Amino acid sequence: MKVDIFPVSVFIGSVDLKKIKLTAEMGKAFLSQTPSSFCSRNILDPESSEYLMEVIAELLGEKFHGFFRVNLSGIWRNKYKNNDFQEPHVHTNSKFSFIIYEEVNKVHTVFYNPAKYLIEATLGRNLVQFLFIPEMKKGQIIVFPSYLEHMVNKNSDQVTISGNINFEFNK
Repeated sequence: MKVDIFPVSVFIGSVDLKKIKLTAEMGKAFLSQTPSSFCSRNILDPESSEYLMEVIAELLGEKFHGFFRVNLSGIWRNKYKNNDFQEPHVHTNSKFSFIIYEEVNKVHTVFYNPAKYLIEATLGRNLVQFLFIPEMKKGQIIVFPSYLEHMVNKNSDQVTISGNINFEFNK
């Protein structure tokens, strides 16, 4: 009998990009110096915020049944051009994070198995799923636990909206 333990769930859905009205001041961020509004001013209009939280809550509801609340704790835009990339990282001070693919020809996001260092040291990369590259298209969102390490390979054709949310069960 096979039993999978310690699975990591990610949630994939669609968003109506016309309902996401984000005003973002672009600058350079991260070690990669990718054009991003991460360290700049970002304004998501209230209707867009409400819509986005509804989409995310519906996706998370597939696993977390019952009454819970999601709150946006940060949002920003990344524009990958001229072989821009994002180094491996996690998102601290949040429970879940998300990526909305605003413009994309091919997804360049790579997620790593949380035990990748232990797996590589003991089993190598061939026996256990070591990484995951989602098959996404324009107008899709992926929601994932913020501790899940990920990166973006070099590319020149991707615009994403990323963000963090906090999650709590209602008492």
